[in-house]
Amino acid sequence: MDRKNGKRGSSDRGKASDHIQFVKNAGSPAGAAGSAINRNGGLSVKTGIIIIIILVLILIIGGSIIYPLVSMNSSQDTCGNGSPYTGVLVINGEIGSSADPDDTYQHDWILEQIRTMKEDPDNEGILLYVNSPGGGVFESDELYNELKKYQKKTRRPLYAYFDQEAASGGYYISASADKIIANKLCTTGSIGVYMGPVIDSSRLLSKLGVSVDFIRSGENKAMGNPFTPLTKEQKAIYQSQVDEYYERFAKIVSEGRDMSLEEVYEIGDGRSYTATQALENGLIDKIGDYEKAKKIMKKDCDVGNFVVVQYEPEMTFLDYFMELNNTLKQYVEEQGKSETQKTMEYLSENGGRMFYYEAFD
Repeated sequence: MDRKNGKRGSSDRGKASDHIQFVKNAGSPAGAAGSAINRNGGLSVKTGIIIIIILVLILIIGGSIIYPLVSMNSSQDTCGNGSPYTGVLVINGEIGSSADPDDTYQHDWILEQIRTMKEDPDNEGILLYVNSPGGGVFESDELYNELKKYQKKTRRPLYAYFDQEAASGGYYISASADKIIANKLCTTGSIGVYMGPVIDSSRLLSKLGVSVDFIRSGENKAMGNPFTPLTKEQKAIYQSQVDEYYERFAKIVSEGRDMSLEEVYEIGDGRSYTATQALENGLIDKIGDYEKAKKIMKKDCDVGNFVVVQYEPEMTFLDYFMELNNTLKQYVEEQGKSETQKTMEYLSENGGRMFYYEAFD
């Protein structure tokens, strides 16, 4: 399965009736003032220093009040707080193991949420909210298996909603869902596995007069290194591994979507599909937005309260003041720049484009 970075964060689309479950708090510092003072602005250095001191005091006082409240409100021990609920489990970003707490996808945390809901008598089902380009074979399969255990033990409904993309591993984990609803502009499918890139720089090194050798126990021990080309045998070894993983992927899709393996092979050549194409090929059941996905699940399964279960990176009190310090530092540095310097820096950072826009649905 291909590994790419997620493009956009997934979130509940703002319904007041939804609740949000955070394992960590998502506090954010108050914004500091922008570049309001410049050399030609008429304010003295003394005035600027006074303004900075006032900002620091405001942020310290505000932070001491707001931060504990954010921390308290963002830490719930149970999803439903004693009431029946359906967990909207957000799968956002590349599926893989991550040691960075700021990554949107946290594999171990996601697995733990599924296990918790599996044992929670108040849980009525899971709605997967998927916005992922895929990820690692191991992690995708582990997540798929945990969802299957949830289904087998609880017999509760498992639905999936595809946001911007649910490709490769993002589709893999969703294949067993009772019903899949995809956004009309979603990219999905990409049923396949790849390994690489395997780079061969041997010819370039040869031109530079550089030779590379390995002391190894067998001819295939160092295969795949960027300094020597793959032999036919080594290519065959890698291909056999990819084929085995692909067979499992195809079998999972076949079972989850009630297709024959031949049908999966025909559409599962690695290509991605639009929502319309995916519907035509039987990879999804409906096209609609997040609200429609909830309505469909509610109607089909007679579930009510949807609770968003989404990882949010923690901001400690130290993080708060580190970000405050960086903001103030940037603010002070901006005061000594002329408008020409600011303009030239902006053009440099944005590829020479003074104004540009990106269109979103």
